[in-house]
Amino acid sequence: MGIKDLFSSDARNKKRIDRWIRTAINPYAQSADRYHAMQQLLDDGSEDALVGVFKRFTIASTKSIEDEEEKGWAYRKLSALGPKVLPAAKRFCLEDEPSIEGRKANIAWALRIVEDVADADQEWDILEALLEKFPPEYVPDSTPKQQMLTHLAEIDDPKTVDILMRYLDDPDENIRFQVIEALFDIADPRAKDALVARLVHPDEDSVRLKTRILDGLADTGWDVSEHTEALAPHIGNEHAISGGKVVRR
Repeated sequence: MGIKDLFSSDARNKKRIDRWIRTAINPYAQSADRYHAMQQLLDDGSEDALVGVFKRFTIASTKSIEDEEEKGWAYRKLSALGPKVLPAAKRFCLEDEPSIEGRKANIAWALRIVEDVADADQEWDILEALLEKFPPEYVPDSTPKQQMLTHLAEIDDPKTVDILMRYLDDPDENIRFQVIEALFDIADPRAKDALVARLVHPDEDSVRLKTRILDGLADTGWDVSEHTEALAPHIGNEHAISGGKVVRR
């Protein structure tokens, strides 16, 4: 086979993969056609093809039951590939641009697959790349960042708390609230000072966020004696400081 034939073969294969991907992510196609397209991509097995299967998670077909069944099928098929699927999972999470094709950002399924097949080092490799892509800064669509943080919060690792605390300063209130919830669920005392700092921050104007921090401090029973003076203006009518701890009235 000559160089010209090789390039021609590669081009034809890319066209086939692109065609299958278009069918797999077409919400108006027949379910059987999407299944067939995904199976062709799985049979191909290349990284490009597997990324195409991951893209199925970014669209919702017109029939909700079929949609969930197809996504569940894709999830099981991709997980069954084991660690060989990780390069495609990482690429999908980092490079997918759903807005280009009118799709919705969705890396939650991909992260579930990563959890299923990756060891700790492989999982952190992908998460650290995502953390670099989604720092605690403004992004037009925070959905993938929220999904990343949800996944991160479930990892039992000391550095999880340190990473989550960085997102207490995210400009998106929903991200900040999500991180506060996660930190109180984990209940690591190392987060206490950072949570108090968020509560008393001069630019923090979210009432629900402040209330959640006060409720969390009351639930954990952490000693906030060293923060009494700073907390006093923010206690409100539903909480008080007693014995160096925040309590509900």
